[in-house]
Amino acid sequence: MNESQKYQVILHGMTSNNVSKTCKEFGISRTLYYRWYNAYMQDGMAGLGSKDRRPVMPNQVDRTTEKIILQYVARFPQDGPKRIYYELQDEGVRTGESGIYNVLRRHGLNRREDRERYAREIKAKKRTSRGKSNSAGNQVKQQNPLDYNMNNSDHARPGYICFQTIQYIGKFPNVGKLYQYINLDSYSRLALVKLCNQKSTMQLIDFMRFKIMPLLRTFHLEIDNLVTNKSQEFSTAWERGNHMYTEYLHKHNINSVTYGADHPEVFQPLHEFTTVLGKEFYKPVWHEGRIDSFDTLEQRLNEYMNYYNYTRPLGEGNNQGKIPSDIVLDFRGVQEPLPLWLYTRR
Repeated sequence: MNESQKYQVILHGMTSNNVSKTCKEFGISRTLYYRWYNAYMQDGMAGLGSKDRRPVMPNQVDRTTEKIILQYVARFPQDGPKRIYYELQDEGVRTGESGIYNVLRRHGLNRREDRERYAREIKAKKRTSRGKSNSAGNQVKQQNPLDYNMNNSDHARPGYICFQTIQYIGKFPNVGKLYQYINLDSYSRLALVKLCNQKSTMQLIDFMRFKIMPLLRTFHLEIDNLVTNKSQEFSTAWERGNHMYTEYLHKHNINSVTYGADHPEVFQPLHEFTTVLGKEFYKPVWHEGRIDSFDTLEQRLNEYMNYYNYTRPLGEGNNQGKIPSDIVLDFRGVQEPLPLWLYTRR
């Protein structure tokens, strides 16, 4: 199956709430279903595509690169040499898959259980080091865990949690390769979506600068916690320097929080939104067969998002029956009319 077909299987399982029936209907095992599901949770549509084979680079690894590899393993022990290779390539680290394998073998980290043990040891050493610092009189401020269910009434408000992701939709006639950038407020379900032909940190920053930040100012709203997956567009994979996007968020006083595929419950609102987007926009628009260019698709999406944010009542959740924009306006007490640019194509 290609990535679009896998996505449809995942959506079927999510909407039917019966994975066993879904697997039987599509003729796949539960193991394969959850492998696709976890890949989608971590990397979006890109996680469902097949990786292109790349030529193996020379296996000589210098000390700096070896340190980077070990730092990556400490953060993501579930990843093997191939996954490490692809992730480090995205970060600009040029080393071959065989070189990475040799580093892991030299340190006894070939097997996943060994890498997980190594990661636990590194984390334990860091905790011990922090404990010694505290006992010496250095006060370390610990970050409170994210209340992603918003059980605390002080957190049940727009802006406390926003989700952000980049998803690969596929390659289509007259449109080309297509990615969607999504920003979703967890409480109100107010959402912004940008279409793009490429996936990059610069496109992500432009999304924030030209679409998200103006909307926040209009609604007198601030983002406290921006939750993303561990894709390299959002944060760096090892302990060296700062990531461009992390610096941008810090400049605007936005706390960046990353979760892996082992926390699907955190991203539930985002998956509910992408399910709605797939059913109410992508499926009908492709069925019509009238999309003759990227600009046409983008215009149609903007029209749908205006409907979604300013007209369509939510179909589920604690704010069921309410319109996303109204939820934000009621909370902030904004009474003046919304500017016309909110309803026009940007």
